[in-house]
Amino acid sequence: MNRYLRCFLPVLLVLTATGCSNPGSSSERLLFVSAAEADANNQRALQALSDEPDVAGGLVVYFDTDSSAIEPPYQARLAYVANYLVSHPEAEVFVEGHTDDIGSPEQNFVLAQARAAMIAYYLVKYGALYEQVNVHAYGEHSPVREGSGKDDLKLNRRGVVEWVSHGHSLGYEFEQQ
Repeated sequence: MNRYLRCFLPVLLVLTATGCSNPGSSSERLLFVSAAEADANNQRALQALSDEPDVAGGLVVYFDTDSSAIEPPYQARLAYVANYLVSHPEAEVFVEGHTDDIGSPEQNFVLAQARAAMIAYYLVKYGALYEQVNVHAYGEHSPVREGSGKDDLKLNRRGVVEWVSHGHSLGYEFEQQ
């Protein structure tokens, strides 16, 4: 709601000022220019709103086999989460690292730690405070889907970012269909 108010507040101010101006004055021309500028700013703000990724229920980052590298599309979503954390210093996220069951449990735990740490690294790189990011590794112990098929394994190679409030998770991990 506040975002919409911020978008349309300049237009409201311009319309109010227009009602008080003398016709034909230089201030009137300036107001028309300001109104056009405000309209352009509103268009940009609305475009930005439509471009925002949907991370309200949490964010899942998928990884390649035996990798903790984060692909650019996920980096952009992490930047969005970090920007939110920057503007809301009381907010926190819980980052989980997961793997498939290929390899030893020890290797998978280390890889899960690396995945969670890489997600945390990007959040902090994009401006979040270290204290806002809580990290935990699960290894292969919390699969999204049981099975040894290619799609099953891919869904299990993931990192999860969940919103936290007062120690309770607000988001939930969602499964790709």
